[in-house]
Amino acid sequence: MRILHYFLGFHRQGGLNRYAADLALAQRAAGDEVFTLYPTGSWRVPKKADIRARGKIRGVACFALTGGPAVPLLDGVASPEMLLDCPRKLSAETMGKFWRIVKPDVVHIHTWMGFPAELFDFICSSGAKIVYTTHDYFGLCPKVNRLRRDGTVCRDCRDENCSQCNQDAPTERRQFLRNWEFLIRLRKILLPLKRLISRGHDFSPEILPATDVKPFGKLRDRYVNWLKQCDVIHFNSPVTEKIFTLAIPGLHGAMLPITHGGICDRRKGDASIHDPLRLLFLGPVAPYKGLPMLLDVLNQLETKKIQNWKLDVYGGVGKNQKRVIYYGSYDTETLWEVLAQSDLLIVPSICDETFGFVVEEALCCGVPVLCSDRAGAKALLPAEWVFCGSEDLMEKLTAILSDPEILLQRKKLLQKECRFTSMAEHVDAVKELYLTR
Repeated sequence: MRILHYFLGFHRQGGLNRYAADLALAQRAAGDEVFTLYPTGSWRVPKKADIRARGKIRGVACFALTGGPAVPLLDGVASPEMLLDCPRKLSAETMGKFWRIVKPDVVHIHTWMGFPAELFDFICSSGAKIVYTTHDYFGLCPKVNRLRRDGTVCRDCRDENCSQCNQDAPTERRQFLRNWEFLIRLRKILLPLKRLISRGHDFSPEILPATDVKPFGKLRDRYVNWLKQCDVIHFNSPVTEKIFTLAIPGLHGAMLPITHGGICDRRKGDASIHDPLRLLFLGPVAPYKGLPMLLDVLNQLETKKIQNWKLDVYGGVGKNQKRVIYYGSYDTETLWEVLAQSDLLIVPSICDETFGFVVEEALCCGVPVLCSDRAGAKALLPAEWVFCGSEDLMEKLTAILSDPEILLQRKKLLQKECRFTSMAEHVDAVKELYLTR
């Protein structure tokens, strides 16, 4: 089978890119002909769009889409027209030349960010099957994560709300600069320059004048239409299945949890727990990931004299406290060491996370997880280890800390019975999706 993946590139971080890259490599290892296409930025806005070969990675041919629509990531869209009427279009000659090289049976799209309208029309006319995986909400939400300016979850996608949330979005030129592949590869070195190529955001819930409301509905209609034209919608969790089908009545697909190449049995047979219990938070410290809520719950427990815990925070910086220690960023190797030393991972997301690999990563280490019902990876856990809101989190943590035997028994069970889906098994399941009619 010949497969073309569209995602944001091997050079990028994040769950979407980790999954797409690992899936492409695993499919190549299984004998498929695999190609990837990704959008890239530049130090300036290009004058025209093009597709350029970028060599191979372990047998997977890579192509860069240059000069296409800007990639907003979490920054938002300054104006719908920036994407609806992008003047830099791929020529029929360019698309035809690219197509004669890849000749895909399946085009697997992992995000709509940076995807040109003329390329979608070309694919539809080619006869290739189109599969879309719901890694993000771009298309329904220009800010990707369905969070409003005040940090609450957006339940009403209207022009007024989208205009308000996107009013601080960077210009097209800034978006091309920050998505320039050269800068991304040097991000660690250039991190101190971040303020020079990004803008701050004012999250005050300011109401815009009616004259400033922009037609974001037209942009949303484009992506909804594209979703309806896809042959298969791959919902990567019950959360995305619910949100997409509510937003687009009649949209059908298949729910299949995702994985990545690092997921394997990493259990060490140790079912012991620490005293005090070592709680763990992994991820950005931004409010939408739920850390402030978790800290508030733990502070309340402390005032109730429930103090047999210590929280390690990896992924951001903050002010250390008596029982809360911030360790900053972490890499892949650090991740497995940190998980092995922990008793309980807490995933307190308040946003609708499409999946959340951290849950699967903890389970493959035999570490219990207490997860928000907003995270798609809750599908991997029994109901009693999923909480709904701060009060439910408080109740479940109180029970665990008051009787650590609950956690010990859960850890012993994970050491014996935890089941993982290997990347090879997942490749077979995805191929079944491809063959769905």
